[in-house]
Amino acid sequence: MINALEHQRVYHRPPAISRPKRKRFSSISFRFLSAARKPGQGRSAFRRSRHPSPRPMLKALSFAGRSCVQRIPYRISAVFTEAKKIEIILAGILLVCICIPLVYRSPFFALNAYKLPALESSDVEKYLFQYIIPEEIQDSKAAALDPQLIKSLSLSTYTVKKGDTLSEIARRFKLNLDTVISYNNIRDARALRPGAVLNLPNTNGLKYRVRRGDYLGGIAKKFGVPLNFLLDWNNLQSSVINPGQKLFIPAARLSEHELNRVLGKLFIYPMRGRITSRFGMRKDPLTGVKRFHNGVDLANSVGTPVLAAMAGRVAMTGYNAHFGKYIILSHSEGFQTLYGHLNSFKIRRGVNVKQGQIIGTMGNTGYSTGPHLHFSIFRKGEPVDPFRYLH
Repeated sequence: MINALEHQRVYHRPPAISRPKRKRFSSISFRFLSAARKPGQGRSAFRRSRHPSPRPMLKALSFAGRSCVQRIPYRISAVFTEAKKIEIILAGILLVCICIPLVYRSPFFALNAYKLPALESSDVEKYLFQYIIPEEIQDSKAAALDPQLIKSLSLSTYTVKKGDTLSEIARRFKLNLDTVISYNNIRDARALRPGAVLNLPNTNGLKYRVRRGDYLGGIAKKFGVPLNFLLDWNNLQSSVINPGQKLFIPAARLSEHELNRVLGKLFIYPMRGRITSRFGMRKDPLTGVKRFHNGVDLANSVGTPVLAAMAGRVAMTGYNAHFGKYIILSHSEGFQTLYGHLNSFKIRRGVNVKQGQIIGTMGNTGYSTGPHLHFSIFRKGEPVDPFRYLH
């Protein structure tokens, strides 16, 4: 019996009554519903007294809408109601940061940004000069021109007097040597004779003869001057030029090699010493047999500094039985120089050296009868007499 009751209690339970789920109201909807209750009426009493028609709900919604921000949709007002104050403040700051750049781009601020300073009459020429020279070449040689020099080219003549030198004439007319040499096509400054007539321009620059294949932009880039300077100073209406045409290149300078050639300093003595042997046929100091000597010997004490006779690049350093420790420098226009019988090196292979830079010290290495330097000059692989260039 007990077992039967237990079986009935366990296996024959009455079916559970399914109740409809209670509708959950959000805080916003509950606020709207609570707004329609009468004062003193509880929540359960309010639910029991609800009329099946939707009018109470509409009344509640219209009542709640009056408590929110006027003229704002229901969902937007709900967001403002639920949002925290800190979030609203951060959103306002972000909006201000976005608007600031837009405000400064407005026409009012743009006019103030491009407002030109008030210029006096003395400053107008200065600002015009800065405008004419592009920024990329303001640091070039042409940028050193004074604004007052922007005018047409004019020439004056001067007759050389006894005792005049090129440097004195250039200083008298406030020009550099490059300008005087270039405009008068001077090949050797030492050949200047009294009575010679020199043409002197009114500013520094070079005279240039147009070659085949030249173009105006390439010439301007080569000498580092603005293209419009070439047009203005030469009164050119276009950039078309012809071979043989003469141009004035304002503020241009001669290269160190060309200037040294004219001044007789293309090569300098590599050291100070006593000449013990010259270029050409001579008797061998050890055997007495006549042999060709392709350089000049300069004697001095061991350790005397040896200088680069001309600016160039170190092509080779080494040792052999004849020249001992030697250095070979390569120069422009196919020149090479040889320095033999050295005691030590002061440079290494592949570096560039300037004229007059110390490259080694004098020694007594190799086939030598005493401390001296063997110095040779080669032009396109052929030895030449060093005294044709050393002065």
